[in-house]
Amino acid sequence: MEAALGIFFICCMSVLSPFSGVDEGELRGCPPSPNCVSSQSMKYNFIHKVDPISYTTSREIAFQRIAKYFHESENIYISEEKEGEYIRIIFFTKVFRFPDRVEVYFPESKNEVQVRSQSIIGLWDVFANRRRVNRFREILNEEGS
Repeated sequence: MEAALGIFFICCMSVLSPFSGVDEGELRGCPPSPNCVSSQSMKYNFIHKVDPISYTTSREIAFQRIAKYFHESENIYISEEKEGEYIRIIFFTKVFRFPDRVEVYFPESKNEVQVRSQSIIGLWDVFANRRRVNRFREILNEEGS
């Protein structure tokens, strides 16, 4: 009974997790459930930690590349976009249309993108969020895009 109650609370924390957005120059953290990854997660939290995405172009070009990908992709709803700085997206899985919240943040001080990707429903994401972040990494490292 206690284990079931614990799992229930972890699942609820996924839905009621820290809200999205940038707070004091950082994306908000992940809930304790393993259905979220963040480049600005706690430094020693190996469950949620992914590396920020580095880019060699200008900040504007990097933002345009990732924004173009979002605007041209299917099953994506862009809920907020601040030109050159921040994009919040809702991805919907192809078969069951489960929503995943994704945020990309381009801080001014470094040539890197901070990213957070979280499955809104469910306890585990079967590494979908990590694969998604790796796809963003590929997009930003493409030559001549």
